Amino acid sequence: MFLSAAKIKTAFDALSDELAAAGEHGEIVVVGGAALVLLFNARETTKDVDAYFLAPEASKLRAAAARVADGLDLPEDWLNDGAKGFMTRVTGGAVLYESEALLARAASVEQLLAMKLAAWRDAIDRADARLLLSQIEGSIQEVWARLEPFVPPPQLDKASYALHDLWESIHGSP
Repeated sequence: MFLSAAKIKTAFDALSDELAAAGEHGEIVVVGGAALVLLFNARETTKDVDAYFLAPEASKLRAAAARVADGLDLPEDWLNDGAKGFMTRVTGGAVLYESEALLARAASVEQLLAMKLAAWRDAIDRADARLLLSQIEGSIQEVWARLEPFVPPPQLDKASYALHDLWESIHGSP
């Protein structure tokens, strides 16, 4: 099952209701394809919502998300924090969803781009990275200086090479 922006917002509404019923307030930072779908309408759908869970503790968010999955017939992992292992720090960018019981922000554009470059798996990552790079001004050296802090050390070379490939495909040789 794929999630459109409308489905994600419906799921966030239901998650907000679940959290409110439990007397909790949730806060998440959305990364990956869901951030691109919600921020830029970069594509129509994504397979899940990757997020960093800030509040409440992850177990409570996972339980609330599981109840939402059951109620809306979504995949069990429609909301997950699996990407946290690829994050060196957490930034807060644009607000994607806000209610009394839930705040969902995108990570900063720089962090989103750094994560795409570190992954650099397929045509979707490349298209997403191209869009994100178009949102950042500066020379390749200035852009890399803003991205590097968000790249896990084992992926630094891969991300750097990916940025150079992407930059060259857009701007020519740096």
